[in-house]
Amino acid sequence: MSNMEHSQDNVAGVRGFFNEEVRKHPSFLLDDRDPTNFLIPSEEYARDLLGVCDDSLDILEIGCGDGVDSIRLAATSNRVCAIDLAENRIAQAQGNISRNGLSERITARHMDAHDLDFPDGHFDLVIGNSVLLFLDRKRFARECYRVLKPGGRAIFPNESMADHPLLRLRRSLPGVNQREEVADRMTLSGVEAIAADFDSARHREFYLFSVLLAPVVSRHGRKRAVAGAVRLAYRLDESILHRFKGLRKYCWISVIELKKTTGNR
Repeated sequence: MSNMEHSQDNVAGVRGFFNEEVRKHPSFLLDDRDPTNFLIPSEEYARDLLGVCDDSLDILEIGCGDGVDSIRLAATSNRVCAIDLAENRIAQAQGNISRNGLSERITARHMDAHDLDFPDGHFDLVIGNSVLLFLDRKRFARECYRVLKPGGRAIFPNESMADHPLLRLRRSLPGVNQREEVADRMTLSGVEAIAADFDSARHREFYLFSVLLAPVVSRHGRKRAVAGAVRLAYRLDESILHRFKGLRKYCWISVIELKKTTGNR
């Protein structure tokens, strides 16, 4: 579904999918270091990018789902606006926010990320977990840049890439491909295109050959032999991607940081 144009039908399809979808995307904010979590290297890198961010910041979370990440982003002093296209998810988020006594610092709103109802230069940080594959990225990039303050950042810690041959095969299987009807997965050129819309950017790709071990890790990651094999596979990926940068296009995950420096665009 490459080069997808996000018409009203496409937006409606994404809304409908996530109003029904109950599974949660893995979140780097959970700091899940259990050996059965295959995504530990990319999540650790994303946490390093985020750094310490409990500093009375204004934060926008795109695709907030049940609001659990927004609650973590609020920390002790931040103000968070959590948006989602799916009404059911916003209802879940509002319930969780209320139960945690954070309604004064977190607002959950139903909103289309292509048309952000916020003034220019409003947020210090925009963050979205596995959201770019459901958006018209050029249109969203303009909105994201607009609502960031000069010096602000956008972090997308878990963006799924399109071109890994094994994952392309898996996504074609019955029962898996429903998501593909609404998803436009990232390519390396797509990552670089959205990066070009900001004043500075960096991105890093993860999981090339190590993807082969992902199903084993989810079931047997606590076994010493499996854990050792996975660490070796991670190191092998890192070495290969350092030498052959063109192979990054075949990775599974991209972690992306975008910066707005002066706002003179």
